[in-house]
Formats: sequence, C-alpha cells, structure tokens
Amino acid sequence: MSRPSSAKAEKRKSTDSSHSICPSGCAVIEEINVYPAQTSMSPLLTKDQQQPMRYQNSTGLCGKVCTGSTPKYLCKNDLEREMANKKNKGDSALSLWQLLPDEIWICIFSLLSHKELSCIAQVCHHFCRLASDNSFWKRIYISDCHSLNDTWLVTLGRHHPQSLTLHRCHDDIHAITDQGLKQFFHHCSESLKELNVTSCSGPRLKGDKLLLYASTFCNRLTVVDISWSGATDLGVLALVEGASSLQGLSINGCQITDKAIRALVKKHGNSLNKLEVFGCHALTARCMGCLALSCPHLLTLNIGRVPKITDVCFAKILGNLKKVTTLNVTGLEMVRDRIVHLIVTQCLNLDCLVLSSCSWVTDISLLEIGTYLRTIRFLDVSGCKKVTDMGIQALARGCHQLHYLDLSSTGISKRGVSLLASYCHVTLECVKLSFCKEITLDVVRKLCRNCRRLKMLHLYGCHITPDLSSIKDIYKTVEIFHDGSASTC
Repeated sequence: MSRPSSAKAEKRKSTDSSHSICPSGCAVIEEINVYPAQTSMSPLLTKDQQQPMRYQNSTGLCGKVCTGSTPKYLCKNDLEREMANKKNKGDSALSLWQLLPDEIWICIFSLLSHKELSCIAQVCHHFCRLASDNSFWKRIYISDCHSLNDTWLVTLGRHHPQSLTLHRCHDDIHAITDQGLKQFFHHCSESLKELNVTSCSGPRLKGDKLLLYASTFCNRLTVVDISWSGATDLGVLALVEGASSLQGLSINGCQITDKAIRALVKKHGNSLNKLEVFGCHALTARCMGCLALSCPHLLTLNIGRVPKITDVCFAKILGNLKKVTTLNVTGLEMVRDRIVHLIVTQCLNLDCLVLSSCSWVTDISLLEIGTYLRTIRFLDVSGCKKVTDMGIQALARGCHQLHYLDLSSTGISKRGVSLLASYCHVTLECVKLSFCKEITLDVVRKLCRNCRRLKMLHLYGCHITPDLSSIKDIYKTVEIFHDGSASTC
C-alpha cells in the first residue's frame, strides 16, 4: 500500500513539474527542474535553498522525448528541421562560412588577383556566382602569366571589361589564336576603353596584331599602351583610324616613324593628353615640333632617349606645352642647366620631372627646381654625376612636397641625405640612393627615423649593406632594397 503524500510534498511536486498546453499539431513541452550535485568545495544547502537549473523536454506527436533548450511552442516541422541540423553537425564549419553575407565575401574577394579569382570560382556554385560579380572585372590586370589561351581570353571578354592590362605575359606554346583574339575583342567591343599590353611575348601578343584587332572591333578605346611590344607604323595607323577619340598613347621602345605620329596628331591632336615615345629612335626633331603645335592639351610627355631632338626643337615644344605636368627627358644630350631653366620657367605646373642620365645637369638645375617648382612631388636625377650636396640643400629647402626622389649614382654624401631627413621628412615615401658611395649607416638610420611616411629605400651598391640588420629590426614599415636581396624591414 502506498504511503499518502504530505501536503508539502504534493505542493513541491506540482511546482517541479509543469505542463504547457499547445495548439493542435505542436509538440508538448515539459519543463523539468534539475538540482546541481553537492561538491566538496560548495556549502551544504538543502534542496529548498538550491537554485534549480531549468531544462525543457519536448514530447512530439510520435511520443519521443527530445531534450534541449527549445522554444516553448515548437511546431513539428521546426522540430524536424532542428533535428536535421544536428544530424549534419559534421558540416557545421563549412555551413558557418557559407552563411557569411555576400557583401563580406565580395570584400574578401576584392583582395585577390584575377588569376586567383578564376581559381576561387571553381570551388562551388556560390563562389562562382560571387567571383563573377561585375565589380571585379571592370579593370582586369594579369601579370607574369604563362598559361593564357583562347578559353581564358573569351571568358575575360564575356565579362565586358572597361580596362585590360597584360604585363610580362608569354604565349610560348602558341595557345592564343587569331580566332581567340577576334572573339575577345568582339565580346568587349562596346565596353573596352583602355588596353595595356606591355613586355609580352608570343606571335599573337605582338603590338601590330593586337592593334589591328582592337581597331577593328573597339572604336571606343581612349587609352592604349603597347610599350616594348614591337609595334610599327602599321598597327599605330590602324589604331588611329579605328579609334574615335584617343586620349593617351604609349608606344615606348616601338619602331615608330614620323608617319605614324603625324597621322596621330592630325586626327586626335585636340583630345590627346598623354604621349610616350621613349626610345623611338627614328623620330625627328621636325616631327616633334609639329607635335607640340597640334596637341595643346598635352599633360604627359615622355621623349626620353629620342636622340634627334635638338635644343631649338625642345624650346619650341616647351613654348607650346605650358600645361604639361609630367615630363621625361631621360638621356637627352642637349639637356643642360639652361634647358632645365626653360623647363621650370615655362612649365610651372610640373608635378613629375625625370632628368635621368642627363650628364650635363649640375647643382644649378636643382637650385632652379627648388626656386620655381616648390610643389613638385616626383624628381629623378639619377646618373647626374655633377649633382652634389649643395644642389640637394637647395632642393630640400625649397621643395617640401617631394614624395619620390631618385639620387642614384650622383655625387651626394651623408650631408645631403641628412638635409633631406631634416627638411623633407613630412612627405618622402621613396628614396633611391643606390651607388652613392659616401652614405653611412647613421644617416640612413636618421632618414628612416625622421621620415615617418617612408616606404621604400634603395641602397644598391652602398658599402653599408652588411650593417642593415640593425635598421631592419627597428623600422619595420620601410622596405629596403640592397645587393642580393629585397627585404621588408
């Protein structure tokens, strides 16, 4: 015979176990109080004094009990879904990654190269869809690639890019055909505005071949760079005829004659704002003089290593191109201090000036630059052996916005570098001091310490190379290039 329960026990029983009535088709939830076990480290408490830990048991329509923390009214479909998720718990890590918002994935993918994006697209359908986002393919940049073929090109063309850059790409196995090039330019005929194919090799990546197809299909091209591609007058003339309004053309190191340049300035002279003909040895002074008259809006001019340019021709160019902001006269024999005087007094908006290998340039030129071009940001006087600390002193005191300065193979010493560290420390980001024999470790340390924005320092051929480890340990944001290595320090 069972012993009757006391009133107090009945009350506790009714408190410890409570039932909730839910609508039809839902599971019944039973709430259970569990009292924690006593431990040797805890004070002895009576059951009435202990705080119970509450769990819920859900009794489904099938009569099975599922323990766990579940909502109080859980429908049958939701319960089955919860159980299915627990069953696939082994895939939880992958599921969590896949649950990231698309915006976060797109932000991550934006850090990848286009070659890496192509690999990511093969992981799953989700990644393929995200990697195909148009924002990734408006400007395509591919460098040092040896696996280009027709399939790649056609796929790139279907993304309808606005800009395509191929740098140091090679087609040694002849995987690119004429048909592949035609399909690529056909697909992006309405979108492509900028084409840069530089230092590439292969029969289908030659300058003339590319320009012939580009001019046939892409009449909206505005900027073209085919430097060091072996292009000739044939390709340039086709481009000039096919493009509706060229704004920039870079044909450095190509076999171009006066015929191509005259045709260019005749049709696109009013729209052209950038022209680079570095190393085009066949161009004459007369042709370059006509160029200055026909291109009044030119902002960037690179005529380095064009040996036939005379001082009279150059004076004519400067007189008509007063808006120029970037000028490169590398290796021109006629460039002397008086020519630099003409440059700085005629082109007051110059932001970048390259006087590399102009052996007749002296400290007087740097004094002129420091006087007239106080806002210049990029200056290259590498190879000007007559430049000394006196010129650097005038430059450092006058030009306080310098970002890039190349003093390689000049006559400066530790005093000149110390002046840079004192006067140009706010803006300097890149300094090249290669083959400056009198540079010491102390002055390099001062340069790194004072120039908080400094990111790159060239010290090839300097005698302090073995002692650079002490600087690398302290200034970790400066990338130092020296003999035999390129280390991040």
